[in-house]
Amino acid sequence: MWVEMKIISWNVRGLERVEKRKDVRTLVVEKAPYILCLQETKLSMCDEMLCNSLWGGTTHSFSYRPSVGASGGLLTSWNTSLVDVWSIVSVDNVVMIHGRFVQSNEEFYLLNVYATCDNGAKQLLWDRLSLMLQQLAGKNV
Repeated sequence: MWVEMKIISWNVRGLERVEKRKDVRTLVVEKAPYILCLQETKLSMCDEMLCNSLWGGTTHSFSYRPSVGASGGLLTSWNTSLVDVWSIVSVDNVVMIHGRFVQSNEEFYLLNVYATCDNGAKQLLWDRLSLMLQQLAGKNV
């Protein structure tokens, strides 16, 4: 059975401004994604109130990685009536969720990644991601 799944990934370049949050909210209302992956939120803290402002009345949950200074920051959120998340791994520059799409019962792994501009740090990140992907070999990534 084929089921349409909507996953949106967007480098928002900052969620500090109310206008940018409204842009994200408009996208969520228009596209009704199952999962929303935002990179470069530039937020040191993310809470339920912020996620409510992005998702509105839709039941949702989220995981985030804080920014380091004025760069980075990840937010992965999902509609809990459409996506059942079993586990979350949050490490530097990566938020990984593992779960299933409710309608199709299809299991998945999804990685939300933000790489810094520093070449040395970027290489370390790709090495870590390679190891993670090798461990997930044969699974729905």
